[in-house]
Amino acid sequence: MVIKIVRWCVLTFTLIFAIVVLGISGHLLAIRHTHYWHFAALAVAVSSLTILTFPVILLVNTLLGSEDRTSTERIFGEALWLSIMWILWLATGANATHAARVHFFSGGCSFFSGFSNKICNEFRVVEAFAYINFIILLCYTIGLFAYEFTRDRSQVGHVQTSEVQAPNTSGQ
Repeated sequence: MVIKIVRWCVLTFTLIFAIVVLGISGHLLAIRHTHYWHFAALAVAVSSLTILTFPVILLVNTLLGSEDRTSTERIFGEALWLSIMWILWLATGANATHAARVHFFSGGCSFFSGFSNKICNEFRVVEAFAYINFIILLCYTIGLFAYEFTRDRSQVGHVQTSEVQAPNTSGQ
């Protein structure tokens, strides 16, 4: 039961943060008609993937039975997809950090006024939420693997604990 609550909270918070990143990155793409920022395009793509797939994961895990019926394959499939997603969120955060350092010097948002200040702060918002999503998904994926490897399987199926006798091959 605990894993379902943790899964629901983690995926919901990540989904909300992805919606924020999608909105800010969409605005950054919309204000430059000719040469767009590549990190913003990556952020739109990664947040769109998150928005499209995380509700499916939540629905499948909510509708398909209880915790003790959760199959190993389904947990590993979820962990694999979440690993891909945290790598993409890390790449988004790193690209946003690089773009912010190229266009604005470190901590330089306060030196700008008006529109430049707004754009600088939007770079920082995308950067922050991308790293937050990365950290959340990385920790959850590690926890999911730890849960799967330490899970008590006696509820799922019976494990052979007694000695197995060799078959009688003497022909009698």
